[in-house]
Amino acid sequence: MSEDIVDIIRPTEEDYGSIRLRKPTAGTLSLCDFAKLKIASGGASEVPFFEAIAFFYIHSQDLGAVKEKLFDNSLGKNDEGCSIAFINEVVEWADKVELGDIGAMGEKIGIMLTEAMNPKAEPLSQEANEDQVANIVGDKPKKKAKPRQPS
Repeated sequence: MSEDIVDIIRPTEEDYGSIRLRKPTAGTLSLCDFAKLKIASGGASEVPFFEAIAFFYIHSQDLGAVKEKLFDNSLGKNDEGCSIAFINEVVEWADKVELGDIGAMGEKIGIMLTEAMNPKAEPLSQEANEDQVANIVGDKPKKKAKPRQPS
């Protein structure tokens, strides 16, 4: 079976010990931007462990609860502009997570981001013809009817 097909049918969530981690979506990656996480854009961070934990938090918790803390400015913002209430929530959550689970998730983070950013299908070139399409989908090309010869 094609690796692209395996990627498409792979579950949208994976378990790491007691944590169920969702695949990134445009929405969750946007939340990473709002949280000022450089990990999602490939940038270097001064607090890489926190960024990884925050990424996992965003991708494992109820999105309504994540947004509520992320946009809660009642405690102010840090120097990067991230909600301190969100930072506190992430750290509190991380204290309940087994380090082995975090390690297992850490190995997957690059793969998850790559999968989220790469399209699973690419358009055919303009030169594609019926035979090429048939080869791709596994169908045999239809034979064209021969014109009748006058008798």
